[in-house]
Amino acid sequence: MSLTGRTVTKFWRIGIDDVNGTPREVPFDTISPVGFQYDEVELTAWQDQVKGYLTAHPDAAIDFGGPFDTSASVGFAASAATPALSGSYTVLYPINGLQTPLGFAILMGIRGFWATNDPVFGVVAPGTTSGYLLTKFTVDGEKYSARVVPFPGTVPAWGTAIIT
Repeated sequence: MSLTGRTVTKFWRIGIDDVNGTPREVPFDTISPVGFQYDEVELTAWQDQVKGYLTAHPDAAIDFGGPFDTSASVGFAASAATPALSGSYTVLYPINGLQTPLGFAILMGIRGFWATNDPVFGVVAPGTTSGYLLTKFTVDGEKYSARVVPFPGTVPAWGTAIIT
């Protein structure tokens, strides 16, 4: 697929590592804005501007939610394929509060399911000091709600690589 055109969240995929570090896709139907957020702070002691932001200190927390599902875990779908969904509870419950950095990525399909060279945001190759943490997993009836935040010192990136 090319990087031209528009997208809708129907073609987006959420990839997150399970408790064993294996990439999985979970179903979702809501997601917060994706990207970097910089806190505006009063910087008059540092420079002439009244307000500004601290570079290299972005926040990139992402909230998402969807159907509560206890289906078994399945492998991650290939490029341009229909998402291979694992159960939201099966994947997210065991990693909630875990202090080990995990891979997390939003794969944005352009005019179809995500394919190689379509945009990706997140940390696709986590390490011992970089990745995301799942800090919230709650269930309300048939819906779950989750929140991921970057591991301290991690700056997620925009790219085109699939989660590994």
